[in-house]
Amino acid sequence: MDGMVQAPARAAGVAVGIRGLRKAFGGPAVLQGIDLDIPAGQFLAVVGRSGCGKSTLLRLIAGLEQPGGGSLTLRAGQDLLAPAAAVRLMFQEPRLLPWSSIGGNVEVGLPRGLAAAERAARARAALAEVGLAERAAEWPAVLSGGQKQRVALARALVSRPRLLALDEPLGALDALTRIGMQALVEAVWRAEGFTAVLVTHDVGEAVALADRVILLEQGRVAMDVPIDLPRPRRHGDAALAALEARILDRLLAAER
Repeated sequence: MDGMVQAPARAAGVAVGIRGLRKAFGGPAVLQGIDLDIPAGQFLAVVGRSGCGKSTLLRLIAGLEQPGGGSLTLRAGQDLLAPAAAVRLMFQEPRLLPWSSIGGNVEVGLPRGLAAAERAARARAALAEVGLAERAAEWPAVLSGGQKQRVALARALVSRPRLLALDEPLGALDALTRIGMQALVEAVWRAEGFTAVLVTHDVGEAVALADRVILLEQGRVAMDVPIDLPRPRRHGDAALAALEARILDRLLAAER
């Protein structure tokens, strides 16, 4: 129909290949030879104590840091992709622009050169995915913390990333809002098909959301645990609790 803006096509996830990845910031290496393969479309969660290198690994995948050694590649089939073209990052803080409308904040995630009508239509479509389609003209100040994170998620999704990197995005939310956001992130990931990499301190959140959980310890992968449980998953499920306990036991043992 005339005047309609067609939504961009669903983007398949990318595969991540990491070999001997090292990173230091002027002292001992934060990451000490990481070897890791993330299949396209997988939801990977990364857990570990503070300072173990979780966020550094995520920033390297997102292209915000450069490796000090080893290699990191993003592939769609046989094609190599640059992080800037494939990856979007969602932070713990929403980082919304207070002087811009909610729709305008989502449009920040779009590439330049699109017509104004298309930008607005894509922003509204992304807001619809997170349940805020009717709020595009409002200002960020009127939103709750959970709603602001929904806007941040819409901004990350609006350009249809092939990999979504999530750096503790739900850590500041209250417990009930956090559970609701977990369900939303999972639903969008299943609908869109992108690869997801979540850094979290919450082991329960990791096993509830991920296909696979890795535990970093002293800059290395100390555990690699598949989460072969059907979706949707219920908090408090005995099988989830057993996997959480297994990972927590390793974390606590490392502190002794």
